Amino acid sequence: MREIIWKARDLLAQHISFVMATITFKHGSAPREVGATMLVTADGLHAGTIGGGEEEYQAIQHAQKVLETGQSDLVPYEMTRSDAAKLGLVCGSHNRVHFQYVPGTDDQAAAYFTQMAESVENHEVYWLFDLQADHGISMKVDGKIYPFSRDGALPAAEELFQVKIKKPMKVYIFGGGHIAKATAALLHFLKLEVTVVDDRPEYLTPEEFPQVNRLLHSLENLSDLPIGNSDYVCVMTRGHANDIQVLKGILPKDPYYVGIVGNKMKAEKYPQHFQGTPLYEVYRKKVHLPVGLPIRALTPEEIAVSIAGEIILSYRSNC
Repeated sequence: MREIIWKARDLLAQHISFVMATITFKHGSAPREVGATMLVTADGLHAGTIGGGEEEYQAIQHAQKVLETGQSDLVPYEMTRSDAAKLGLVCGSHNRVHFQYVPGTDDQAAAYFTQMAESVENHEVYWLFDLQADHGISMKVDGKIYPFSRDGALPAAEELFQVKIKKPMKVYIFGGGHIAKATAALLHFLKLEVTVVDDRPEYLTPEEFPQVNRLLHSLENLSDLPIGNSDYVCVMTRGHANDIQVLKGILPKDPYYVGIVGNKMKAEKYPQHFQGTPLYEVYRKKVHLPVGLPIRALTPEEIAVSIAGEIILSYRSNC
């Protein structure tokens, strides 16, 4: 969603009008969740998705009509079982999609989108709209609600639909070997913010790790790394001693998830390093060892898929 917010701001910087199409109600087998949003301009789909397929196609066409009229609205979409069967699908669905018109001249909306994107790292941030009337957009930052962008009216809480702007999902990978290379590439493909940390410069080259952050850093003291309690950590260093060094450095930061590449023997031995210390409870709650879903992965690429799957499961379970 943060990417959608930035793209909305960029469109307004160019004075380009657009429509934010957002799922506000879902029943059945629709692929996307309530809050899923796409941006549509006069040229068509600009960013995001509400699930693809026939419904999204119809929604894009409707959004372009909204651009012509300049009037936001709420539209139900229903696919019966017989309609689904004609398209080779099994189940039907019923969604409601809100089409929020944002004119390219709405400077206040541009300011809101910028503030939302810049505040999400350290604040609770929502963008808001009214399903009953067309006032423009609003936002809420740490509980403070700001006036609608179009008419300056202060939103009444009971009339609002709100979409939470989640923090960018950050993953720190410790170790620069084959599994790290495959995992970093896959997590980048999933649009996650990835930082690979190693103490060997020859392993952290742009060729080995394109398009992700690379951090040359000693593994003995990690106190200066900005790992927060919503961040994910994957440990895949070159040996037992280095794994333990990393764990001693990152467990005090209480990350949301810690995955360690290993086997049953590691799983039995590693907790012993923390028994009787304040870190033992953090280890017990946060560490996944061996990391990854049990899909019998063997190659670095297969292991990367299992790790990504477990991270997705963990992340979506907390939505």
